[in-house]
Amino acid sequence: MSTKTKKIFILSLIVAIITTASLGYFLYNINVRGVLLEEQLSILAENDTKESAYLKLRRLAQDTEDERALLAKSFFSNEGDSIVFLGEMERLATALGLSLETDSLDKVVNEETKEESIKISFVFEGKKNSVFMFSKLLEVIPYHSTVESLQLREVGAGNWEGHLTILISIQAS
Repeated sequence: MSTKTKKIFILSLIVAIITTASLGYFLYNINVRGVLLEEQLSILAENDTKESAYLKLRRLAQDTEDERALLAKSFFSNEGDSIVFLGEMERLATALGLSLETDSLDKVVNEETKEESIKISFVFEGKKNSVFMFSKLLEVIPYHSTVESLQLREVGAGNWEGHLTILISIQAS
């Protein structure tokens, strides 16, 4: 082999090695960028899912605002609401021709659920129809409540007496 052929062979070999190394480097770089692109696409898809969930929740919150406000009104927000409630009950009893006496008013906590309620006991007296109507109205008051006890008895001369104990929930803050 002549020197010129050897030089061309060595030069070709160097060019082949450089080309192969460059090609390897480019393929490695493409692979690294491909993995990075897959990670970024995965993060982007996750962010799109989160944004979609956020928008659905926001829309749900807006759509249910009136219902949530109405529901919140069915709870006492604090103990002071019981005073307003008692005033309403006294006005209602008077309108029905009943005498009404608040027997007890206490804040109670359910030991199992830790929910707070106002426990109110009423004693009311009047004509039979008025006592029954007042009892029915107290059973369906527009608050989250439970009638703990209700006792009705005739006291004579067409008059009846009722004892009612009701628990009205206090909204958790």
